[in-house]
Amino acid sequence: MVSETGKTNDAPEYMSLTIPVDELAHALGRSSAFLRVSMAILKISGSDEALTLEDAVNVIRYFAPKSADQDTLLTALTQKLDATERRELELAVAIEIIKQERSSLKDQVNFMQYQLEHAQARGDRLEEQLHDVTASFAHILSQRDKLVARSKLKSKTSLKQYNGREVLYLEDPVNLHMLDTAEN
Repeated sequence: MVSETGKTNDAPEYMSLTIPVDELAHALGRSSAFLRVSMAILKISGSDEALTLEDAVNVIRYFAPKSADQDTLLTALTQKLDATERRELELAVAIEIIKQERSSLKDQVNFMQYQLEHAQARGDRLEEQLHDVTASFAHILSQRDKLVARSKLKSKTSLKQYNGREVLYLEDPVNLHMLDTAEN
């Protein structure tokens, strides 16, 4: 085969084709720098700008099985990241709900404490009023007994001799109910 310079070349024509490194990197979905580092690892020598077709095929073969593995890994990592982000969002929502419930419960506790204080103060006032009413009622009853005794009944007294002495004897006492309780 004859090249453009007029020299004879034994290699087939397609082997003299060159592929720019940037285009190959774009086709493989890799960065140009990553592709150049990979070429150094594969010990493929070539200019920084282009690769021969044979070298390009070797690079493609190197990345072919790895691309599928990396795509699978990328898919798995993306799914894990999505699941983690969803879980993080769920936790953030749960924390906000808990904060709102906590605030609500604090308000309820404060309101219940307020009600308890007022109920205790009211109970104390009512107990004091009950004591006052009971004392008033007892006073009224004692006054009633005195008034009833004076108006309805009059006790009779008489002097009687007992062991040679005169003793004042009370007949028909006014407060008979008091005598009954005193005897029991």
